[in-house]
Amino acid sequence: MLEVLVLASLAVVLAVGAVLLWRHADRSARRAASSAFLESQLQRGRDEAAGGAPFAEGAREFRSGYAGWDRLLRLAGLRQSAGLYLRIALPIIAGAVLAWIFLGVLSAAVTCLLLAVFAYFVLWLRAEKRQRRMISQLPAFLDNIVRLITIGNSMGAAFQTAASTTDEPLREVVETAASLSRSKELDAALAHVSRLYGLKELYMVAAVVSLAMRFGGRSDQVLERMAAFMRDVAQARNELTASSAEVRLSAWILALLPVGIAGFIIVANNNLFMGLWEDPQGFRMLVTAVCLQIGGCYWLYRMAKAI
Repeated sequence: MLEVLVLASLAVVLAVGAVLLWRHADRSARRAASSAFLESQLQRGRDEAAGGAPFAEGAREFRSGYAGWDRLLRLAGLRQSAGLYLRIALPIIAGAVLAWIFLGVLSAAVTCLLLAVFAYFVLWLRAEKRQRRMISQLPAFLDNIVRLITIGNSMGAAFQTAASTTDEPLREVVETAASLSRSKELDAALAHVSRLYGLKELYMVAAVVSLAMRFGGRSDQVLERMAAFMRDVAQARNELTASSAEVRLSAWILALLPVGIAGFIIVANNNLFMGLWEDPQGFRMLVTAVCLQIGGCYWLYRMAKAI
């Protein structure tokens, strides 16, 4: 029975790998066609691109089909490809195989789950760090735009010049918006990029740019005040983060410690877990513990988010 389960698991893994490689090949061809189409559209004037379809389709990159996952990888600075998925999957598969060889099938399944959660957590940490860095760079970027506007540049020219002098990781975002603005209005390009990266602050900038391009006015003063507001918000956020670090760390420990202990018990001692699983009273205890853990994690998340 164990051999059948192992062979079935390996077959599933190989099938998933084959599907990923096939999908990558198909996506690569589509991406090449989309890139060529985008380049041709970027050379045209705004009147030729007024329909909006080239903007929506040409800016589309290789995606998995899940918006949250695509945004996470984009914020983490990782380009989706078969190689990326292989680098993520190989350590997980290797750890699961080692756990199966030395500890058993159940330990392998739990190890695979724990490693997958850990990989997602690492990606989330990287994306969160880069997003905070992008937000911290926005005030300086807006100041550059304000200086360029005050010396006589238009909004579009000031944005293009400021984008070329911005440091990473914000440069990736604003250069994408600058490239898309060649075939679409700058405000629409900023709004589109803000949705791609999940940056609400950039959407505020898009609103100001939209008002400036449609109705005129002193957009430089509005951007200057917005930059000052962003700095005040960042300072308040840093102070709140420092004052609530102990509470948030306690929430992380309370949420992850039971899961880690349960995973260690399952990996190290299958007989103990299977004894509880096969016993009716023990099974009810396990179900109750899982429900309590889910409820506790939810309330801890709400508490940490409210701080």
